[in-house]
Amino acid sequence: MKGTTEILKALADGTRLQILLLLSRQEMAVCELIAALKLSQPAVSHHLKILKHARLVKDNREGKWIFYTIDERNFSAHARLLAEFFATVQANLEKGVQASPIRTRPCLCEELQAKAGIRKRDDALVNS
Repeated sequence: MKGTTEILKALADGTRLQILLLLSRQEMAVCELIAALKLSQPAVSHHLKILKHARLVKDNREGKWIFYTIDERNFSAHARLLAEFFATVQANLEKGVQASPIRTRPCLCEELQAKAGIRKRDDALVNS
């Protein structure tokens, strides 16, 4: 699940999605991304850093230029991981979502909290 959350965090921004769409068409230098996105260099670099950390993009230095491309191997692995996640959720939904046991056992919530070591707010105030 950790890999899924990291990927989703990286994809949870419109600018980063735009960068991925641009890079899916051609490799680009930062100056090209700045012009295409109408953003500052620090903003574009920040988004590229997040995408690189998630291993969605990679860079290639040639002289003074750094060209960015989609990391195809990792991108494909991420796509499979997300597809599996969404397929699992979809399969669960198709089976039907079960009602919470708390509907028939309201005291279950307190039992679960006690088991997890969570005190009720009122108890925490009294015991402080």
